[in-house]
Amino acid sequence: MTIPARMKDRLSDESGFGLVETLIAITILVIGLVAVSGLSLASADQALIANWRSQQASAAQIVLEGIENDGWWGAASGVDTVSVAGHEIPVKVAVSSVTKRVRQVTIVVAGVGEADTVIYRTRLYKPLPLPDPPPGP
Repeated sequence: MTIPARMKDRLSDESGFGLVETLIAITILVIGLVAVSGLSLASADQALIANWRSQQASAAQIVLEGIENDGWWGAASGVDTVSVAGHEIPVKVAVSSVTKRVRQVTIVVAGVGEADTVIYRTRLYKPLPLPDPPPGP
């Protein structure tokens, strides 16, 4: 079987990738890989900061649970250290009266790692006394 002359010329003119095309393809591939590695490093940093923020929220929750166990209305201002996940986190509690029945509690949790100091606020309400039960028959 013979190949026509026209087809022979066409096949002989085609060649593979040249050095310039290969270098351009490799350069584009390297730029893409560098971008992906940069994104994965940034996401790892954000995950670490999220972990620290979670530890701060846990410290504030521990302090609030302590206030609840001691009686909401007996909450007092002070400075404490809370242990969360092996880290000692300084916590400052400030209690101020808003009205006769309402107190505001401000919890300032010191920064952990690269996380900034966080402030949590809540209000405590003194419950009203229960009414006397109606007289029985």
